[in-house]
Amino acid sequence: MPDVQASTAAEGGGGIASELMAPNPGTMIWVWVIFVVLLVLLHKFAWKPILASVAERERKLKESLSRAEEVAAMAASSETEQQRILTEARVEATRILSEQRDFASKFRAQAESEAKASAERIVGLAKTEIDAAAQQAAARLRRDAAELSVEVAERILRHKLEGAESAEFAERLMSEVAKN
Repeated sequence: MPDVQASTAAEGGGGIASELMAPNPGTMIWVWVIFVVLLVLLHKFAWKPILASVAERERKLKESLSRAEEVAAMAASSETEQQRILTEARVEATRILSEQRDFASKFRAQAESEAKASAERIVGLAKTEIDAAAQQAAARLRRDAAELSVEVAERILRHKLEGAESAEFAERLMSEVAKN
């Protein structure tokens, strides 16, 4: 075997490797022609659809972000409303308790039982209203989370990846949704 290699190297000045590495003008022209044709075809048929797809995806991401910001703003306003209702309920309870204490000085025994019942009823109503508002806000958040999950699933189905890239894309989107 060493004799064949030595004779090939001696005859051709390096064998097949030197032939492949030697510049051949005819081959170079064909390589350039094929390269230019391929570049033109890619520009005409591949680049524009890819750029359009990227632009569409960017638009959808911006829309999703604006929707998420709207949901966050709604949640914040809902929380503010809950705090306002709670404050009003406390003010109302304080006012009623003050009135009941004044009345209690005249009719101590009877007024004391009425004041306790009234205060418990108002606090119970306030708690009920607060619980209802909290449940309503939680339901809104669950609904919005479900909508976002459906949107993520829709993006995954539209995104045509194969194998490990698809799983990686799904995990990345789910982690983004979990952060939001």
